[in-house]
Amino acid sequence: MNAATKQRINEAQVRNFFAAWAPAWRWVLIVGLRDLRANLRRLGEMAATEMDNDSWKADDYVYGPLALGITAAAVNEAAQHCEDLFALLTFARDPMDFVKRMTSYAAGKVTGLSKRLMTEGDDGLRKRFLLPPTAVIEDGLSKAEDPEKAVAAVEEAVKRLLDLVRKVTDWYLTYEFFHLQYKHGFKLPLRPFSGTLPPETIDKRKQDVSAPLIAFTNENLAQMLARPPGQQALMMLLTPETQPHINELIADRALLRYQMSGPEVNLDDVVEISRSVYRLLFLIQRNRLSVSNGPDEDGQQVFYLPGAAANETVEARLEPSTPVLLKDFR
Repeated sequence: MNAATKQRINEAQVRNFFAAWAPAWRWVLIVGLRDLRANLRRLGEMAATEMDNDSWKADDYVYGPLALGITAAAVNEAAQHCEDLFALLTFARDPMDFVKRMTSYAAGKVTGLSKRLMTEGDDGLRKRFLLPPTAVIEDGLSKAEDPEKAVAAVEEAVKRLLDLVRKVTDWYLTYEFFHLQYKHGFKLPLRPFSGTLPPETIDKRKQDVSAPLIAFTNENLAQMLARPPGQQALMMLLTPETQPHINELIADRALLRYQMSGPEVNLDDVVEISRSVYRLLFLIQRNRLSVSNGPDEDGQQVFYLPGAAANETVEARLEPSTPVLLKDFR
C-alpha cells in the first residue's frame, strides 16, 4: 500500500469516525448530574428505598456526601470532556494514522497539551482548528459584497474561538487534580469534617447547585505550595503523636491532608464549560470534514466558527484561489 492509497483510506475513515461520533453526550450527562444535584432529596429517597436504609434520605447525608459526590462527578466528566477536546486537537490533522492514534493513545499524550494551549500563539491554535490564515480568508472572500466587512466578521469569530479554547483550558488546569483524584474513589472525603452538617450549610445547599470540591492529598510541600493559594492543602487535625514529625511525614508523603478547590463549584458553571467544549469539538469536526471533502461544485469551502450567542455557529463560506488542503495545517 503506497502513501497515496493510505491517505485516501485515512480520509474515508475520518469521515466514518465523525459519522458515528456524538460529541455532545458528556454535556448531556452533566446536565443530568446538575438535575440530580438540584433534586437531591428525590435521589436520597430513591437510594433509601432501594437499600431499605432511611439514613440515606436524611438531610445530613443528602446534602453532605451526596452533594459532594455529585459535584465531584460533574467536574470529573467535564474534565474528561476537555481531554476529549485535547485528543482531537492532537490527532485531527494526522494525514495517515488518524484512526490508529485517535482510538489508542496514552493519556499523558493529550493531557500534556493543556499547558501548551495556554501559551500557544494564535497561528498555532488556528491550525489546530483547521482554520485558514487571514490571507487565505481575504482571498476566499474577495468576491463578497463587502470583502473588508466579511473578513472582519470572520476574524472576530476567530478571536472568539481562541478566547473560548483558552477559557476551557484554564478551567481544566484548575480542576485537573480533582479529576485525577476522582478516578480513585478512596481519595474523595465525602464526610470531610467530623460531626453533623450545620443547619445553615444544609439550607444553603437546598437553595443552589453549589458545593465544595475536596480531595485527599499527600503531596510534598513543594507541590502543595506551587498551587494557587486557594487550592493549597488544609491540614487535618494533628494528634500529639504526629505533631513533632510534620516535616518528616510531609517529605515522606505520609501525612494525609485535604485539598480544597477554592470557591465552591457551581454546577451551572460546569454545564457551561462542557457546552463550550462541545462547541469546540463540533467546530473541529466540521472544519476537518470541510478540508477532507474539498471545495463543492461551486468552488466553495465552508469553515465553521463560534457565533456570539452560546449556541450559535458562524459559517465562513470561502472561494479560495486554490483549495485549502490538510497539508496546509501541518
